[in-house]
Amino acid sequence: MKKTAPKLARKNTTATKTDLKETENRFSNKLKETEDRLNRRIDRVLKYIKFEIEPFKEFNKEMSVFKNKVLDRLDWLIGKYEKFDQEYTVQSEQNRRILDRIENHEKRITSLEKSSPLN
Repeated sequence: MKKTAPKLARKNTTATKTDLKETENRFSNKLKETEDRLNRRIDRVLKYIKFEIEPFKEFNKEMSVFKNKVLDRLDWLIGKYEKFDQEYTVQSEQNRRILDRIENHEKRITSLEKSSPLN
């Protein structure tokens, strides 16, 4: 756009409606050009930001899937551990009972051996 000086070159002349209308049109055009330039810049920045953020979104999706797999495996592992802990508790109780019976048998055998006339 060609830049022109206002037509009011003399000091004592007054501005006419036409002069004001031309000035308004020039400012309006300049404002429109500036707005268009600004919109193009904003569009480029948004496109760049979208381009830069897209890998993070993809990474976030992958991490979410990975986290779900890990938590599923941990749930399975915790279930197995709880089952093992319950079995261990039962087995410990059974061992304690068997050891008590063995001790009882040893005492009875020892007492029978002492009282037996074959000694």
